[in-house]
Amino acid sequence: MSDLKTQPRLRDGALNLADWLVDPQPASAGALNVFAGTVRNIHEGNAVDGMTYHAHRGLAEARLREIEAAAEARFKVSARVAHAVGKLAIGEISVIVVIRGGHRAEGFEACRWTIDTIKAAVPIWKEEHYVDGEARFLEGVPIQPVESL
Repeated sequence: MSDLKTQPRLRDGALNLADWLVDPQPASAGALNVFAGTVRNIHEGNAVDGMTYHAHRGLAEARLREIEAAAEARFKVSARVAHAVGKLAIGEISVIVVIRGGHRAEGFEACRWTIDTIKAAVPIWKEEHYVDGEARFLEGVPIQPVESL
């Protein structure tokens, strides 16, 4: 990937963290904050075999870009995000947030706000698959506008 600004944010299959770290660190940036969410093997006492992420593709892509722009304006950082759709195995990366900023404090704050906003504002739904063969969609939250978060 040469220019992350032009790449899709919504990706089929597991994400590769290295792909999202290729942008050079700006000379003014003293902090690089990264969050990578992975599929875990247990949820609420249930043994999980994998996860399928479903999305309203057009709106999800637009919202992910809107969240990047909002994080940049709000925290004066560079923000890049990506989210997977489709079936992922245990340990695979489903969501990435990369924040580059002047100092660690705003970097951590921007990273936390960004992942929390993705969870609240992007139409992506999780379907857990259990080792016993059952599957269920996880209860989510009503989708909120980015500007309200």
